[in-house]
Amino acid sequence: MKYTSSLCTPLLRSLLVALAVMLFFSDGRAQQAKMTLAEKSYNLFDYYTAADIYRDILAEPKWANDTAALRRLADCERRTGQLVPAEQHLRKLAAMPNPRLNDLLSLADLLKHKGLYNDALNIYKSILELFPGNSLAAAYVKNPAYAQEMMRDSAIYTLTNARINSAGSDFGAGFFERSRILFASSRGKGAGGNREYTWTRQPYLNLYSASIMADSTLDKVALLHGDVNSRFHEGTCTYDWSSKTLYITRNNYAGNQRNDSKSGVLNLGIFSVKYSGDENWGPLVPFTHNHPEYSVAHPSFSEDYSMMLFTSDMPGGAGGNDIWYCTRKEGAWDKPVNLSQVNTAGDEMFPFFAADSILYFSSNGHAGLGGLDNFMIRLADPKPEVQNVGYPVNSRYDDFGMICFDNQAAGYFSSNRPQGKGDDDIWEFKLHPPDSVIISGKAIELLSTAGIGKAMIKVEDDKGIIATVYSAPDGSYRVAVPWTGNITITGDKKDYIPGTLSLEPDARKTTIENANVTLRKLDYAAKGRVIFSDNNAPATGAMVRLMSDKRQPIDTIIVGREGTYIFALNKNQQYIIEASMPGYITLSTEVNTANLPDKLHQYEFKLFKPEKGVVVRLDNIYYDYNKDAIRPDAAKELDKLVKILEDNPTMKIELSSHTDARGSDNYNLSLSDRRAKSAVSYMISKGIAPARLVAKGYGETKLLNHCADGVECFEEQHQFNRRTEFLILDI
Repeated sequence: MKYTSSLCTPLLRSLLVALAVMLFFSDGRAQQAKMTLAEKSYNLFDYYTAADIYRDILAEPKWANDTAALRRLADCERRTGQLVPAEQHLRKLAAMPNPRLNDLLSLADLLKHKGLYNDALNIYKSILELFPGNSLAAAYVKNPAYAQEMMRDSAIYTLTNARINSAGSDFGAGFFERSRILFASSRGKGAGGNREYTWTRQPYLNLYSASIMADSTLDKVALLHGDVNSRFHEGTCTYDWSSKTLYITRNNYAGNQRNDSKSGVLNLGIFSVKYSGDENWGPLVPFTHNHPEYSVAHPSFSEDYSMMLFTSDMPGGAGGNDIWYCTRKEGAWDKPVNLSQVNTAGDEMFPFFAADSILYFSSNGHAGLGGLDNFMIRLADPKPEVQNVGYPVNSRYDDFGMICFDNQAAGYFSSNRPQGKGDDDIWEFKLHPPDSVIISGKAIELLSTAGIGKAMIKVEDDKGIIATVYSAPDGSYRVAVPWTGNITITGDKKDYIPGTLSLEPDARKTTIENANVTLRKLDYAAKGRVIFSDNNAPATGAMVRLMSDKRQPIDTIIVGREGTYIFALNKNQQYIIEASMPGYITLSTEVNTANLPDKLHQYEFKLFKPEKGVVVRLDNIYYDYNKDAIRPDAAKELDKLVKILEDNPTMKIELSSHTDARGSDNYNLSLSDRRAKSAVSYMISKGIAPARLVAKGYGETKLLNHCADGVECFEEQHQFNRRTEFLILDI
């Protein structure tokens, strides 16, 4: 990818070579003159001419090992695609005493570009020995199989070389209007179309449009007319729908006004132009932060158009070209800020914002397959991480400028891979999610970080459990599941608080690694379910809070599809556990670990709505045989009903008692009536006004099953009929 202008011409190249030979008779002075002229060509991006002069310098035995000339020549050869001699010269530099870091990095990158990944890995190992703090080399050495891992998911992409490509350079697709893209091309039409750019020996770049067809392929190329194209370069662009304004990368030149640097280089700048349709363009307006001494290029907007990202080699960056951003306030652009989450000592370019704050960009400073690779990062994540998009979108060549539709399942990128029609080509891609994904990780204890063996690992999607496995003795697990958009992994084991992990599988990957779930070892615990009282279904989404006996919050759980909760408790402590859900009565229970049997408190909350006519069953209201006195265990349950009435001071209820069918009808009716009145009396003693309570004994008149007189039933079936309930009379 070449993107900066040169002012040299073929005639000037010839003159420079001739002058280098003719100006001086002294060998030393002649070589110095050649070096000066070579540097001038190099700085003007005329790498072919510069390479000829550097070769002439190195041909002299006395100058054969001149490191400055070797370094420049290797760079010229890399930039013009002459990889064999470039490798020879870089290896010569690398073999010298105290080699430079950049020479070694350039050699490693060139070896990747040739597909020699093992050779490149050896160079990175050498870099770490000489420069231990180099993060790029460390990333490759840490994962020596990175290239194979990136290529294993190749089947999920379909790539097509766009029919709009030419024999020249075509790159930098950007969305424009609803059904078009704009891109840069050197196909030789329009302004500058008959002028040769010395770096590529192709015409200067102009902007073209192409139509996006129904299947997302590209067709119907048209040159943009008007002042948007000039006799110099126009490149990547982005469209601001909110103001119908196009932002263009071009040489820093507008209205016949050149903005050369002090060394005579015409750098890149961003220019905006209003668009009113039908090729009607307003005047070009330079971006506030354009500067003659450095390039500002490749604009892209956030979803709401309040922030612009762009590429620049301005001072203050991490090195090379960096991605910067600035925000728009009251129509003006604030001071640029370096996007430190992505920038490296290498080059980061071509930013593109997709949905949900996902940024795509191109870089040669992060671990990749060679040259520029496409990367992505979820900036909204708490700890955003840069991810390589992977093969085959990335290759050992330059792959850059990735853009995609909102669903990210299709889009375009540019590449100079040899399978194309010309130099840089635009490629269409479609993403096909894999059929399955392999998930691996460990079950880990929270405090000790030790692996937990025999933990049950459940994998769920939106429809339910899709796989269950048990962890190995060291806590590790591995499971293959059908690919789905959202996954929840739960680790569970007796005497542990379960751990959960939510994942959003990447459609570009067939594996998810390091999916670790953290469990906590329990000494004391409170666990149970939250259900709806009318149908016993799990109350998914209910909130359960653990509080001290002074109602100070300790922990909160939002229950999942099974309605379960669990809390770790400390010994000799008193707690309150409260369950709530909008539109339902808040319920609570008390826990004291000083007398907790089996170190476990189990309780099921039954949520009900505060509506007239609702009937709620009170569990665990037991009486001694043929007695109506309130036992201590029943009192605890009635205390919870007292709390409900205290929280809802206008509520009136009927408290009813029911028996099973055994015994005479009159006896059962009398016993249940006495028990109901006893419960009401207890609640009155706790401060509930008598006018809010009605006692009613129904005996065996409202059985809930078939266990009537004379019917043989199990004890559990009779127990189901023996119950205490309350009916909401008023609210």
